[in-house]
Amino acid sequence: MRRLVSTLAALALAAAVPVAAAGSASANQADHPHVTTVWVTGDGSHVSLSRWRVDEGPVSFRESTTNSGPGGSQITLFRLLGKATVNTFKADLANEFSSDPATAAKGTRGLNRDISATGLADVQKGYPISVRVDLRPGTYYLMDLGNFFGSMGPSGPPDPALTKFVVRDSGRDSSTGEDGSGWHTPTVWLTSADRFVGPSHLPAKGSVTFRNVADTIHIAQFSPVKKGTTDKEIQAYYDSGVMTPPPFALDGPTFGLDVLSAGTHATLTYDMPPGTYVMQCFVADDVTGMPHAIMGMHKVVVLK
Repeated sequence: MRRLVSTLAALALAAAVPVAAAGSASANQADHPHVTTVWVTGDGSHVSLSRWRVDEGPVSFRESTTNSGPGGSQITLFRLLGKATVNTFKADLANEFSSDPATAAKGTRGLNRDISATGLADVQKGYPISVRVDLRPGTYYLMDLGNFFGSMGPSGPPDPALTKFVVRDSGRDSSTGEDGSGWHTPTVWLTSADRFVGPSHLPAKGSVTFRNVADTIHIAQFSPVKKGTTDKEIQAYYDSGVMTPPPFALDGPTFGLDVLSAGTHATLTYDMPPGTYVMQCFVADDVTGMPHAIMGMHKVVVLK
């Protein structure tokens, strides 16, 4: 059984070539007047915010990174559930990134139980992304794991710095508020079968809504691949068990949706180079501990 750590290391190596900045490109999002905007900047280890308190409802996070390393910023927004504490979450996270499959599976089960995560996004320097999510009142936390992966993959359990973010109760009935579903955007469903269900063509500049209809957390990382690459070819690479960079990988920016809990959704707005990409989820299966991508949760898409 392939290990999560080794798989992530191989793909980090494949993406380790510096990419050119996108010039004046920006992830512009046509915000509704009632959408609150928060600017988020990561440096690979820490997150800074333009504001630390907002009212409940739709929020647009304009995310960018100052980290020029291959990991960029990998920013997650989450709130604790039940009796979970920050220490509980960090223990779950350490288990999730264990090289032992049984421990990794335990980590996923813990994260499913202890947090509700609503993205945000993985970004590289020069390629900002906006993420629109709908937030309930409560205390949230943000973390950036971009430097955790480095150029050689993760080493040791993560111990991320957490930035607190408060969503206030506005006193209105949030159940009647907008959830972003009225947007005319392509939709990708993240399913309990550990598959991506959605269009094979997506905009290179535009918005995509991700809906997690599974019973576990998922991510959706986009990596550039050679034109004509197929999912069959990608699965054959994983089935081979090799840990060298994939032969179909291309240099270029990676991006995507960070951790999204079951029953939640988020809309990404981005501006990326057109071409062929593979969308993958590297969350450990909550039973076997095998990364979802190895189990078939990958989908080749064309951005045009």
